[in-house]
Amino acid sequence: MRASLILAVMMVAAPSALAGVLQCKVEGYRNDVFITTSPDTNQNDGHYARIGVSRGIGDRAIVIVDRTGAQTFIELNIDDTPIGLWTLQKDMRLVVSNHSIDPSGGVFAPSQYTGVCTRLR
Repeated sequence: MRASLILAVMMVAAPSALAGVLQCKVEGYRNDVFITTSPDTNQNDGHYARIGVSRGIGDRAIVIVDRTGAQTFIELNIDDTPIGLWTLQKDMRLVVSNHSIDPSGGVFAPSQYTGVCTRLR
């Protein structure tokens, strides 16, 4: 119960604490990736961060901040299946872990990349 309450508080508090736009260069990615947090997203839901190739547009992401200050963005595809973890350390280094899930629930095509982000605002 206590852990659930702490997680719920972190999920509610995280978007307002992280408001802004990050521009990230990720090894193995041709284009920069933008991580946009509320209220800078241009989507109507307002509850999700966005990960994509332009500001405020892209896959939805849930933001979790751990006790050390690292931020994890759980990237969701269109049917709310988690497809990636984007972990941003306090020093702005980034670790990206991606995967796909087949219809039977199996994970395939796992990959991991590193990068660095710059806060645009």
